[in-house]
Amino acid sequence: MTSGQKFCTECGAPLAPGIRFCGKCGYRVADPNPANPAVAPLQPPVPTVPAVHGGPERIIGIVPFLEQGLLSVIHYTLMVTPQRLILCTWNPETDETMSGTDEEMMQESCTIAETKDEITHFRAKDWTTGPWQRYLSMPIDAITAGAPGSITIPIPGIAKADIICETWASTHDTFSINEGSRMHTFDLMYSQGPFLYRLLEPLLAEKISITDHLHKRHGLDRLLTGQEYK
Repeated sequence: MTSGQKFCTECGAPLAPGIRFCGKCGYRVADPNPANPAVAPLQPPVPTVPAVHGGPERIIGIVPFLEQGLLSVIHYTLMVTPQRLILCTWNPETDETMSGTDEEMMQESCTIAETKDEITHFRAKDWTTGPWQRYLSMPIDAITAGAPGSITIPIPGIAKADIICETWASTHDTFSINEGSRMHTFDLMYSQGPFLYRLLEPLLAEKISITDHLHKRHGLDRLLTGQEYK
């Protein structure tokens, strides 16, 4: 309704100029002076959507097969977004797809013949395909909802991150994250250190480092870590 209205929008009765209520049905007429806030028609509130720094959050890379612990091992899949690192737990007893793929990776590590060594093999592997890609079709906040023990680390809260690659005789790289008040350390099971570094370096810049440790495991040490294949 505007100040130039001629008929009541409720009952259709003619309206005299300047009146504020219909003389027939009593319906309130829009104030002919819209600058008067006391009688101005109410407007519905405009919904607001919380803004995410850097735009909508999306997964820009996934690194499978991270572990913590020795006797009681926790298995993780790492998802990288511009805002955070999401380490989602998975259970090898119930997740047959991931567990089966993990066993295939171990078997590859034990039977490599076509390349110089297993490290060369896994560093050349395409980690952008596999059952872990299922997370790309899931809402990000729903990923950890059904995975107790998952860890979320905001990118701005990372003070330092280090990747140690154990070359020559071990596919176990190490990934350490310093949040200032907390430290996290994970095993990257299949020489995925360089792959992870390529994902994180654009986000962390000088806060992340990568080093080839040149540690040569053999004998019982290799057997205990699952790397005895000769």
